[in-house]
Amino acid sequence: MSAPQYEEVTVGVGASDLHDSIQIALANVPVDQKNMEASYLGSPRVGRARLKPFTNLLNEVSQYRSNSKRRIDLIVFPEVSIPHAWETMLATWVRRHRIGVVCGLEHSVNNAGQALNEVLALLPYQTSSGHWACVPVRRLKRFYSPAEEFILKNEHLEVPKSKSSRYHLFRWRGASFAIYNCFELASIEDRTIFKGHVDFIVATEFNRDTNYFSNIVESAARDLHCYIVQVNDSGFGDSRVVCPSKSDFMNPVRIKGGDNLTFLTTSLNLTALRSHQRKGYGLQKDAKEFKPTPPDFPRAALRKRIDLGK
Repeated sequence: MSAPQYEEVTVGVGASDLHDSIQIALANVPVDQKNMEASYLGSPRVGRARLKPFTNLLNEVSQYRSNSKRRIDLIVFPEVSIPHAWETMLATWVRRHRIGVVCGLEHSVNNAGQALNEVLALLPYQTSSGHWACVPVRRLKRFYSPAEEFILKNEHLEVPKSKSSRYHLFRWRGASFAIYNCFELASIEDRTIFKGHVDFIVATEFNRDTNYFSNIVESAARDLHCYIVQVNDSGFGDSRVVCPSKSDFMNPVRIKGGDNLTFLTTSLNLTALRSHQRKGYGLQKDAKEFKPTPPDFPRAALRKRIDLGK
């Protein structure tokens, strides 16, 4: 098995307009098993009955920003929740409203009969000429879950040998973050490569074992000392933001259920997190907002995050 690796993706050099915080929206949407099946069988469901509620949600997000004059920087959707056919439409929306999107794409099957599970990041930035553009970044899932493999193989599809897939360290709007696609987060080795390098991690999920992943994300938030943005199917629930804090303050937002597609927003205070991480244990141990950093926390990586956010 190849060791986990990552590459940096810097979006919008010189266009960092956020210094203190980043505003995240968690999409509370269902992931329909029939939609998933239709996609990997080659007939994805992209008709009006499915598209209309989705575009209504996007309109609500953009209107929230316009009406409340409160920004949303990034909205996150669950794993395997978005058809490939909607990618162009989403990219247009991202450019127009200057809101980034992270989402899981439904399985697509290539000519070799491999079912590809990809996560997509669409990040807007302003060009030197003043126009708004969008950088699309796809990545193949590194670890398929056992249940996912079981279903795909019994549909006579191949699971790609994706363990060499590289993660991405995104530098965007003064923030540093990484994306994990569900079962990848269960790998200790794959999590630790970003220790000290990220302000937050995005975890896109389609996972019914919420208790298991609850333990993982809470451990990851403290071990890596960063925020975790976890977005799951609305039926399974436990979509939330996890902070490297005491238990009473660990989950500033959490959502599950409901019949309608909706979203919740929260702000990740990057300046407060970095300021805390900069201090030694003597100044951290009595802090109310965050727990102390773990041993051997990489100060050079922290300094780079601080400098990028200036």
